[in-house]
Amino acid sequence: MPKLREMEPVDADYPFTGPTRRQLRQPIATSAETLFRCLVDGPAWKRWLGIDVEWTSTAPYGVGTTRTVTTAGQTIEEYFVRWDDGERMTFRFERSTLPVAAFAEDYHCVTIGPGACELVWSYAYEWDAPLPRVTGAVFGATFALKSRRALKKLARLLETEGDAWAE
Repeated sequence: MPKLREMEPVDADYPFTGPTRRQLRQPIATSAETLFRCLVDGPAWKRWLGIDVEWTSTAPYGVGTTRTVTTAGQTIEEYFVRWDDGERMTFRFERSTLPVAAFAEDYHCVTIGPGACELVWSYAYEWDAPLPRVTGAVFGATFALKSRRALKKLARLLETEGDAWAE
């Protein structure tokens, strides 16, 4: 397994200011609060994004919370730099086996109507590998494609099983 490397300690604005950034939007027929509770549910991530999430901090979660993500032979230790309960969470990679110097994601659950919300997923990263233009472009395109598909799976999951996260 690749060795975990320290990442640059970026702030909560990095998903909007980092050198390579993207924003994806997905309307979902559920409340923003239900969506947020689904995002807090570690095992749910496997069902829509295909990653294993283990919270390494105890609830209640907030700024300073940590978790470990594993996927496709990669490990990522995350640190939360923003936490607006029921609405928004932002984390950065603290340590990772991925060849990036910095990476941060922001998940904003926005109410757009009665029983409807939109997930605004913003992320940015700085590539740290040989041939950054080529490998970074391939990584970015692949990540964006998988992310768009995952958001559609998340919407279907919440639209069919959202009661599991409703209060």
